[in-house]
Amino acid sequence: MYIYETADDMEYELLKNNAIHNRQYATEAELLLWHYLKEKKIGYKFRRQHIVGEYITDFINLKHKLIIEVDGKYHQEAEQVIKDAQRTQYLEQKGYTVIRFTNEEIFNHMEDVINKIKETIMAIDSHNTPQTARFAQNTQTSTPSNTQASIESPTQPQQTGASPLSGGLRGALGGTPGAWAVDAACSGNPGPMEYQCIDLQTGAQVFHFGPVKGTNNIGEFLAIVHALALMEKQGIKNKVIYSDSYNAILWVKKKKCKTTLTHNSATEQLYQIIARAEQWLMTHNVTTPIIKWETKQWGEIPADFGRKK
Repeated sequence: MYIYETADDMEYELLKNNAIHNRQYATEAELLLWHYLKEKKIGYKFRRQHIVGEYITDFINLKHKLIIEVDGKYHQEAEQVIKDAQRTQYLEQKGYTVIRFTNEEIFNHMEDVINKIKETIMAIDSHNTPQTARFAQNTQTSTPSNTQASIESPTQPQQTGASPLSGGLRGALGGTPGAWAVDAACSGNPGPMEYQCIDLQTGAQVFHFGPVKGTNNIGEFLAIVHALALMEKQGIKNKVIYSDSYNAILWVKKKKCKTTLTHNSATEQLYQIIARAEQWLMTHNVTTPIIKWETKQWGEIPADFGRKK
């Protein structure tokens, strides 16, 4: 049975009672979203208040391993931001994709919410669709470059209500720099691509790479891996990483850069870098939370190159 498939046996009875209570006393936002999710009204089957390990999820689609969380105002509090990040990390490690919506989004932007749910499921389907295998070059014999060095020695979507720039997240982490933000820019698709990382507390550039021929999604993916690897190399354990690219976060979670960029002499260097990034992900246990930057709520991510018109 599905209900036991994802539950931890030792805590199941307690969680089950809490889940029953949550169904009986659902919030208005949860009830409104459930009206659209139940009985496959959007084309996919969802369950509500379903137990996964040590948590009770608001809504879940088991086929696509998609979890939807609805956040009230208390999720904007600094301590809850951290708890939500830990919760999402736990669920993603179990193979789930997590997307979050605020009450305000549910009440005032339901069409956007439903579209995002459908787009997320389609992205999961697309990622799980087999594609023609590509030959991964042996990176041990490649010519070193600044990105190669960054990858070798340095990378469940989650959303929070309060902007990371508000100071709450930093305070919750004991006053230390709490987060890095990464972003990529590409002139054309494909075209000259570059990416960078910015420290959210100091505003300083942590690293930059490019330009090299590629795509924006590849740059977002490599920027996250670069940040993860650099944090591990420097022994940084108290930061989170923000990215505004859902695709890149999903690729990192799946440990695979799902690009369709043509592999030829012009992109050979980039493909070697991608292969090293994928190898790094396969051989390392990622514990750093990777959080979706919500541009509509918070504005452009601080690592943005400022080229949007």
